Amino acid sequence: MHKPTVVPLPAASRTSLQMSGSHLLQQDSNARRPRLDVWLALTSPITVLLAVAAGSGFFVRGLYRDAPFFAIQAVAQDFISLAVVLPTVIVSAWLASRGSDRGRLVWLGALVYLVYSYVIDAFVVRYNPLFLVYVALLGCALYALIGGLATVDMAGIKARFTERTPVKTVSGFLALLALTFYAVWLSEAVPAVLAGQTPLSVQQNGTPSNAIHVLDMAWILPACLIAAVTIARKTPLGYTLAGTMLSFTVLLVLAVLSMVVFMVRAGYPVVIPQVVIFGVFFVLSAAVLVWYLSALQPSHRPDAGRSSVRGTP
Repeated sequence: MHKPTVVPLPAASRTSLQMSGSHLLQQDSNARRPRLDVWLALTSPITVLLAVAAGSGFFVRGLYRDAPFFAIQAVAQDFISLAVVLPTVIVSAWLASRGSDRGRLVWLGALVYLVYSYVIDAFVVRYNPLFLVYVALLGCALYALIGGLATVDMAGIKARFTERTPVKTVSGFLALLALTFYAVWLSEAVPAVLAGQTPLSVQQNGTPSNAIHVLDMAWILPACLIAAVTIARKTPLGYTLAGTMLSFTVLLVLAVLSMVVFMVRAGYPVVIPQVVIFGVFFVLSAAVLVWYLSALQPSHRPDAGRSSVRGTP
């Protein structure tokens, strides 16, 4: 019986096979190693900056050099930012890093809240020692929001919503929210413009304009309408934007109710109809958000903790 003859491979071929094997092992190692979500990683500086900004605003007396009416509202919002928004940002980011779509949507909503709030602090609040903190926090939150929305797997999120998702309810609620607050804010702005006068809220705040009216009518309310239309059409954008705007609404309305409590304690009169509107919308937005997210199934993909660039719906 003849022994099989083993023909040695040329040195170049052996080297090529070794390199190919090494390359495949490296690819497999890279595939198993979680990629860093750079936008989610911005949560770390955001939490530190938010703790400093909101903590100082709430605990350091005399920090705000604005009109008393405005300063009280700022302190009230700092209380909610410290007690509610900060834990929300931390927990939702942690859940998102573990592949939770619910956590990612709430995280995006919290970022909208931070951008909204610190646009006001950076541009409207009178200059104080925390100015650079406001600017840094605004920058980190803004780019985390842009990057987070640009890379979130919208198609995957839509696919994981069940048939019992309250699409019509969510769409109707977001549209109602937008139209209601357009009516409320315009009811103050339009008569003032026609009469050539300054709105009462601007006079009380001691600011050049009402930044809340600007941000709401130029950004937030149109975003709610876009979310209402796109989720009604069941597009991937709609499912992501609806969860984001609902999460934002819960946090912001809670901050407004906190302002009402602080103003009443300070002896300022409040507009009862507006308080009722905000109270109703807080209850409704929280209920609709819970209902909406309960229809979102957990992701079981191996790369669930990572964002992926997706095509536009």
